[in-house]
Amino acid sequence: MRKLLFVLLLGLGLASLGCALDKGDSVNCPTCDNVTQLLVGTRCVPLAEVEECGPDGHSHGTACHCFHGQTPTTIGEHGYCLQQGCGGGDQDASEAVTDPDLHACEHLGDVPEQVSAVAAFADFDNAHVEVEHLVEIVLPVNQRGFVHFEGDATGEVAVYVREPGRIDSFLDENEQPLTAENVGGNTDCPADFPEVWHVEIVNDSGQPKPQIIRFKQGVAGPVHLLIVELGDEHE
Repeated sequence: MRKLLFVLLLGLGLASLGCALDKGDSVNCPTCDNVTQLLVGTRCVPLAEVEECGPDGHSHGTACHCFHGQTPTTIGEHGYCLQQGCGGGDQDASEAVTDPDLHACEHLGDVPEQVSAVAAFADFDNAHVEVEHLVEIVLPVNQRGFVHFEGDATGEVAVYVREPGRIDSFLDENEQPLTAENVGGNTDCPADFPEVWHVEIVNDSGQPKPQIIRFKQGVAGPVHLLIVELGDEHE
């Protein structure tokens, strides 16, 4: 009798475990109307509680910049970047990078996003470069150029550059220099990325902070580059 009871309990336990491991039971997100409410994480949040350009983007100047390459959606008089996927979307690909040089080479077949650099540091907010995206930067004629990318947390990024000798320095939002080193070319595709910078970011605020790339005055463009997050323990 005890043996039979044990077998029954074991069977029920395995059945419960199988259900718990079912992918369909992992996350169950509602369908939001995208008019009065938007999906944020795993729930529908009233539109009045969602920041403009959120939940999957942020504002730059007077325009919305959406993550993951989407176009802003206008609801009422404001623009929003709709969440892509349930629970906040897929994990950022940079978090899984184990060989950043090889990872950068894999982006060479991407269609670059074009960004126009601004000629004044004070206007850097209007020239945004997305991390993990191959970009083509148009430089001002006979002037310095500035673009920015977001530094989410303290750590290090690698900036892969196709046209060497164009970057002057890296700055924070207060125009103070960041610690940066030109480490040479990409070891896996040196002809495509002959210049690689490792840049240290200090940000414990819990909010994204702009990191500015300053280009030399009078150099020819465009400049193609890719930014990859290395984390704070990369060697």
